[in-house]
Amino acid sequence: MKHFLKGAAAVASVMFILMLIHIIFNVMGTDLNKYINNVVEILLASSFATVIYQALIRKEQNDDARK
Repeated sequence: MKHFLKGAAAVASVMFILMLIHIIFNVMGTDLNKYINNVVEILLASSFATVIYQALIRKEQNDDARK
């Protein structure tokens, strides 16, 4: 259950950052959909979320490896 919550936290943080970026660019009048394809954005977001998740569970993995 802890891994699920850490994964959800990683995804939520990446989505929050992406929403902030889109809000800032929309306020400035720039449409990001012209420059970044949605598929590329999804791939980048999922890879960042995976990196954050791996960083969150690194301590548990090290403890499991020592046992």
